[in-house]
Amino acid sequence: MNPWKDKTIRLNDSWGPITNTVLRVPLACAPEFSIRARYLRNNQGSRELGQFRTEISSGYLSDGWQDANFTPLGSVPVKGNYGLPPWDPSQAKVYRDMIDGPNTNLGDSRTMRLEGAIPYVGADGAIAYEMVRLFYAFNAVQGAPIADLVILKRTTLIGTPGPLDDGGASGPPD
Repeated sequence: MNPWKDKTIRLNDSWGPITNTVLRVPLACAPEFSIRARYLRNNQGSRELGQFRTEISSGYLSDGWQDANFTPLGSVPVKGNYGLPPWDPSQAKVYRDMIDGPNTNLGDSRTMRLEGAIPYVGADGAIAYEMVRLFYAFNAVQGAPIADLVILKRTTLIGTPGPLDDGGASGPPD
């Protein structure tokens, strides 16, 4: 079974400039989105998983997330994200240090992930895009009702000036 199918992800924590772009939330709540499988027909007419699309509830993320397509890429499982305590805000540094630490393979192009472009309206009123990678870390959190963790990383900033790979987010899939 594919772990991404029909999941709703509520991000517990987000950091860096991404919080003011594609993770900006109109309502005072945690960013939340759902992922749905998108199928294509093969040459025998059978449905095969091709991509994933996102759904949002109004106000839980910027409009650019609605129906955004994410493509599965990579073949190596996520490594180096495990042994985390159950989430609470006092654990933010522990989570961020592990996610951004040297023992993960999140920066390796061979790592399994979903990748897609999210449009948003920048501070100057212009449309800009951020490439977003979603990683699924199995059994990353010990002693929590949901042991898996979704990690969101920004890969590039398109259309506006700024640094690369500076920020991210994480939360459990449900």
